[in-house]
Amino acid sequence: MNSLTIAKLHLRRALGNRKGLLVVVLLPILVISLIVGQFGRTSGERIPVALLNADGGWLSEQVAAAIRSGETYSLLEQDAAASDLERLKSSVYDGEWGALVYIPPGFTAKLLAGEETAVQLIRKNEKLWNVSLGLTLSETTDRLAGSIALAASAEERPGNRERLARALLERQTAGGLRVEREQLVHKADNAYVLVIGLMLLFVMILANQSIHGVVEDRDRRTMARMFAAPVRAGEIALGNFLGSFLLGSLQLVLILVVTRYVVGFDLGVPFGELVAIMECFLLAAVGLSAAAAALVKNTAMLGSINNMVVIPTCMLGGCFWPVAMMPDFMRKLANFTPQRWAIAALEQASSGASLPALGLRLGILVLFAAVLLAFGSYVLRPAAR
Repeated sequence: MNSLTIAKLHLRRALGNRKGLLVVVLLPILVISLIVGQFGRTSGERIPVALLNADGGWLSEQVAAAIRSGETYSLLEQDAAASDLERLKSSVYDGEWGALVYIPPGFTAKLLAGEETAVQLIRKNEKLWNVSLGLTLSETTDRLAGSIALAASAEERPGNRERLARALLERQTAGGLRVEREQLVHKADNAYVLVIGLMLLFVMILANQSIHGVVEDRDRRTMARMFAAPVRAGEIALGNFLGSFLLGSLQLVLILVVTRYVVGFDLGVPFGELVAIMECFLLAAVGLSAAAAALVKNTAMLGSINNMVVIPTCMLGGCFWPVAMMPDFMRKLANFTPQRWAIAALEQASSGASLPALGLRLGILVLFAAVLLAFGSYVLRPAAR
């Protein structure tokens, strides 16, 4: 109960006036929204994808239907007789279209004969949405080939085989059969990585701001008077860090809501999973800021934490560039930063992993928080001054 009272006072001091609301809540939302709007793609924007169907058979129409079912891109079907494949490829490389899907001649005939064939995806570079499109094309082709193989094992006559394959595919379309997608871990595009990294950077800065009141209490001897009261030291430490965490959570949730539903930037992660990952990272960030606060003597030097801790760990953890680009010894050091595990959890979640599958990475973030908060609760006591 005492911890909740301390946390409530911490929030009131930070948000109890217009200046606090402006600096602590509105300003971070505005800055991050501008960054996301500059580098991120809105979720409502459909990417144009050209389709050149040189086959024209009924199985190639199944592929086209699978592409149309996607909500990320709009399909632009090209006339196979009047279109030139090389010219269409040039249009993709010039940025006129996001990608080109090419169904080769004989696609239906080869599948019916049990021969191998594939749909080609031409893209300028690898991005989150076209990796998903590639998965859709691969899945659809495998599903069609599997249905043909199943029909061939049951029927020897080609005509009956084709009718049986059509019936199987209709049942799949109607939901009678289910095809589960395998997860794919891929390299996200630069804008996607940059937005994630900048969001984590701002969460670290916000956690640093939330710990400011705790350091201020230590310097003004307010914390010493609290320890002189009949309140346990653990309750005081818990109240201080709970207040910092609640303040950071308020900022974080508002930022995620605005960037997702107002700006329209979608990280490809369900909102509930996104909040859970970022909250675990916030716990670790508050602990890291509290532990780093032991390195400064007063609130005037608290801003130096950004230069000493926040920026270097963000650089090492992969917020500004992929960890794979760094030397081997730096990749090993990156495992000791919470940013590295938060980015890994977000990448795995964007590939379709459920929240229980992220348990190891989230557990490491919680472990970071537990160790750092325990250290911070000790060094921020009045005797530590």
